[in-house]
Amino acid sequence: MKISLIVFILSLLTISASAQIERKSVAAKMDSAQTSTNDNKADKQTRKDRFKELDLTPEQKGKLKEIMQTNKAGKEAIENNTQLSDQDKKKQMRELQKEQMQKIQAILTPEQRKKFKASKPNDP
Repeated sequence: MKISLIVFILSLLTISASAQIERKSVAAKMDSAQTSTNDNKADKQTRKDRFKELDLTPEQKGKLKEIMQTNKAGKEAIENNTQLSDQDKKKQMRELQKEQMQKIQAILTPEQRKKFKASKPNDP
């Protein structure tokens, strides 16, 4: 009787301890997701600021919007393609980004290109 009571108490302690560990990992995941969201918002704002500094014409703004929408659709298509491995997705994303930058460079004047390159963060 005593042994079964001890086993019962130990099992209750084990279950409650594992539940506490689970809560901490869920909280850590939520904090990580929040940080990621904040980073994305900051990146988006930085991009907007970079383009504002270029004093784009209305025509350039329209073309830029088209480029961004096309790129967004391409990203979604790559992300939703279940037949691609993670490595293939990364490779295609890099290629898509490279194409986007080439298209953006094509609509800019030489002076705007210089400003754009100078404002690029982490430019190698």
